[in-house]
This record gives sequence, structure tokens and C-alpha cells, in this order.
Amino acid sequence: MPPPIASRVIVFGFDGLRPDLVGARLTPNLARLVQAGTRFANSRSVFPSETRVAMPSFATGCRPMSHGLVGNQMLDAALGRVVNTKEAATIAALAEAHGALLQRPSLGARLAAAGKSLAVVATGNVGAACCLFPEADALEAIRWQPDLPNRRAAALAGTPAPAAGVPNTPRVRHATRLLIDKVLPEKPDAAIFWSSEPDVSFHYAGIGSEVAQAALGAADACLGEVLAWRDRQPDAADIAVIVMSDHGQITGESRIDIRAALHQAGFATGRDLREAPVALGGGGAPGLWLRDPDPSAIARLAGWLQAQDFVRLVLARDPDGLDGVLPLSPLGALHARSPQLAFTFAGSAEADRYGLPGRSVIEAADVPAGGGMHGGLHAGELATLLAIAGPGIHAGALSTTPCDLTDIAPTVLALLGVGCDGCDGVPLAEAWSGLPPPCTHSSLAAHQGRALRLFHARGRTYPDRAA
Repeated sequence: MPPPIASRVIVFGFDGLRPDLVGARLTPNLARLVQAGTRFANSRSVFPSETRVAMPSFATGCRPMSHGLVGNQMLDAALGRVVNTKEAATIAALAEAHGALLQRPSLGARLAAAGKSLAVVATGNVGAACCLFPEADALEAIRWQPDLPNRRAAALAGTPAPAAGVPNTPRVRHATRLLIDKVLPEKPDAAIFWSSEPDVSFHYAGIGSEVAQAALGAADACLGEVLAWRDRQPDAADIAVIVMSDHGQITGESRIDIRAALHQAGFATGRDLREAPVALGGGGAPGLWLRDPDPSAIARLAGWLQAQDFVRLVLARDPDGLDGVLPLSPLGALHARSPQLAFTFAGSAEADRYGLPGRSVIEAADVPAGGGMHGGLHAGELATLLAIAGPGIHAGALSTTPCDLTDIAPTVLALLGVGCDGCDGVPLAEAWSGLPPPCTHSSLAAHQGRALRLFHARGRTYPDRAA
């Protein structure tokens, strides 16, 4: 069945939102939108489940193996060091060194090639906003981020945005007014609004804290304003709305200093392979790059990781000869920039102090113990929110067939009558056909009886969870 053609598409992103927190009490507007459309119960993030890997995966419809951003922190050979893609200077340096930030065109570039337009309003960090639409400047399109609006966005912005904070609600509210009052009246064919809440409050106040609940409620109210705007439009019935998150979060109950542990074990690490034999990237699935990546050196480091209580799974660019080490390739995470080794933290489904399932250790340097974390393959990190409502979309429907972030841009393109050749993802046609594709499961066995569970559907492999 061909997709229904929407007059416009609005994507509203809740950074870090766990789908199990969606409900009438905390998120009444979101719950209403979900009921009006099709929800995808097994929607997943990518690996690593970090924002600046997830954002380009959503934006390009391609996994890290294709777009090239393989971690919030990653070793880039051209720049010669581990870089943090949060920073504007790093984004500019990567684009200059490689000719483009991403190795695949974004949704905005694909729409522009078809004579259509995309506008982005985002309240996350500069790097995340740039990943959503890196070609915006060249295309004279709107891409607003509070600290680095581009020329067209700056001309619309008016009052400066409030300072960033915890919660980041003032910025989210400010951005919502900008979207409704200035950006949507420009009539872009597609618009992406990205709320940095509840991610910010999850990280720094705790997933179930009163601060985080209030921030989530405020972000939901902003969605309610966008839906009210839609309902006032002459073409309201033809406007499609997609709600999503880029990853979930679990609670980091205690902190660990990975670099110190590696040093104590005799593995000198740093940020630059010219200064240390091992380069370490941080986050929820730290990567390790070796100056001398001979098989014996990789095997020694992999063996040490497997012996640590804080490690769940060890993954490798090339696991040949490494017993119990899993390949990055089935996760769509194998790229020239990929680390020789990566690992995920041991976690459990036990409830945290708020009664929410999902606990682990935490490495992130600026997130306190008890704060939320993500990046790995825990079910709570991988599970994402995804629902679509609009013309021709089945209402009150639930699809249990897996999908991931890379299927969203192809779906937007399909709803606007544009092809998605070259995307890794595919349009989520069951939203309008009502015929979900079949699904099977498999497992990759790892060390000490651990495993990675995988979904197989749509001709693709999706992560389910570490087991």
C-alpha cells in the first residue's frame, strides 16, 4: 500500500525519554498523541546509544557504519586525538578535515534535493544540533540552537534564549515559542523540534526525581502547544506528527574511574595515541584504540576487560581469535573510526531508589552517582519512544515489529512523497498498511554465559538487549 501523503511533517523529540514513563499522569499530551496514531513498542536506539551517535543516525536514516560518528567521544585519525563531538570547535574541525561532518546526506539535504524544506529547532548542545542538519548553512535553511543559531534562524530568533540549566525547561519553553511563532509560519515541509528534557534532568537530578518529573511534564506541555498549533491550521488533518526519543536511560548507582583502573592494570591510556599506547573514549560504552593493534595486545586488553566485574560485554572491530568477544558489525557500528575494543557496563533490571527498573555503574565524568546514564546495550538504554499520527495513519495501533532510529527519516520522506534510496533504514509502512513485517530472534554468545539478543525484521538486524 502506498504511503499517505502529508502536507507537512513535525517531529518532536524528547531527548533520553524512556518509553515506560509515557502515560496520562506525567505526559498527558504525549499519551493522547500516541493513542491517535501507531506506536512502535520495540523501537530501539543504535549502538552506542549516545546522543551524538543517535542524532546522525536519525537524521541520515543510516547507522554509524555509514554516517561515521561512532561515539560521543571517538578517535579521529585526521585530527590525531580523541575528540568530543559536543563541542562546536570539534564539529567544525571534523567537517573541515573530512569535507563534511557526516558521510551520508541528512533528511534536510534529501528534502532540499526534492525541492522541499526542513527547519530544526533544538535545545541540546551545539554538536547534537549540528548533527541533525549539518547542511543547513549551505542550504540557507533554518537551524536554531541557543548558542549557535545559523543565519536564517538568528534572523527569526529575537529575544536571546535563557541560560542553560538543570532543569533546562526555560530553554525548552523559549524554543517552543520560537517554533510556533516564527519557524512553523515559514511553512517548512518538515520541522524537527528537539527538547533537551528530560535527558538533562535525568542525568543530573535522577530519572525518577521530582525535578525530572517536572521537566518531563513541562516538555510534554510544550508538545501540547505544538499540537494546539497544528489543530488551528487549515490543513490540520493532513499534518503528520512523529514523537520520538533517541535513547533511554538507566540509573548509574556508583561511579568508576576507567582510566585509573586501566593504569593500575598496566595499560597506560590517554586521549592521543602519540602520547599513550591506548586512547580511551568515555561514556556509557567506552571505546579503546591501540597505537599498536597487534592481536596479542588486543587479546591482553580484551581478557582484562572480561575479568572485570563492572563489564557486561566486550565488542571488537575484529573479534577473530578473541573468545567471547562480540563483533561490532551486526550492530551497524563497524567503521574505520571504530575502536579496536569497546565494552558495556554490567547492569541489572533491579529497581533504583525511585522504583524504576535499570541500574548500572557510571563512568561519565560530570554525571553524579544516582544520575541517569546511557550508551550501552542495557534494555533501558536501548528502548526508545516512537509513535506516528496523521493522515492515513492507523489510530490506536501497536506494532511490535522492531525498528530503530534509522527508520524514521525514511518514514518522513515517504510521508512527503520522497524516496529514501541510500538510507540503511526503511519506511515504517505498517503505520498506514496495518501489516507489520514478521520478526525472529537470535543471540550472540559472549563470555561467562552472557549474550546479546538481536531482532531480525525488515531485512535488517536490530539490537534487543544485553543478556
